[in-house]
Amino acid sequence: MTSPKPASLSPRTKRPGDTADRIYHRLVESILAGRFSAGQALREAALARDWGVSRTPLREAVRRAAETGLVILRPNNAPLVCSLSRHDVASLYVLRENLELLALNLAWNSLFEQQAQTLQGLASRALPGSHRDWPALCLQFDRELHSWWTEACANPWLESALRRLARFLAVLQAWIGQDQDLLTEAYHEHLAIFDAIVARDPAQARLHLSRHIRHAGEHAVAALSADATP
Repeated sequence: MTSPKPASLSPRTKRPGDTADRIYHRLVESILAGRFSAGQALREAALARDWGVSRTPLREAVRRAAETGLVILRPNNAPLVCSLSRHDVASLYVLRENLELLALNLAWNSLFEQQAQTLQGLASRALPGSHRDWPALCLQFDRELHSWWTEACANPWLESALRRLARFLAVLQAWIGQDQDLLTEAYHEHLAIFDAIVARDPAQARLHLSRHIRHAGEHAVAALSADATP
């Protein structure tokens, strides 16, 4: 008689976190698509029943959504869906612009040559259209460039605020999607910022950073569904 397969080898076995991941992505999509209204309370029992899931992974998904800023946790009360109108998103990019410019100013004398060399290599590999993996490398160049002055600003409060904002905007941008034309535009904007830093030209670095964040904000606001952003 053939012995049954161990549970760990069964194709139906779920990895830990799989359910929470699926609920998290469904929750994020529902919020960004406007299926929950701004300020709406997320009733755990009702949502678990409607979605046919247990409350433990749902609670974890809500906690993760709160880390991005999409949900507001409240002691002894149901979490609330945050406001996400076009005005809200535009305001977030204004905040990002000002915080990143401040971080760049504070970090200016701490942007070391070794980091510049690493970023230069990444920029070369991320050249748009050069190979099939260039979009992923463009996004990596994006993250690591912005992290350059975020980590070097020597202000933990500012760094924490920027990282929280970056997590939220990354979720928003992933939901909106980004075509190759926009990736190419962003790549050249990032390269202009990088070149100005390497040239030790703070005025140009600030100018290019400001333009880049404003363009990103304009694209994000324009891409949001009218139904999702009344």
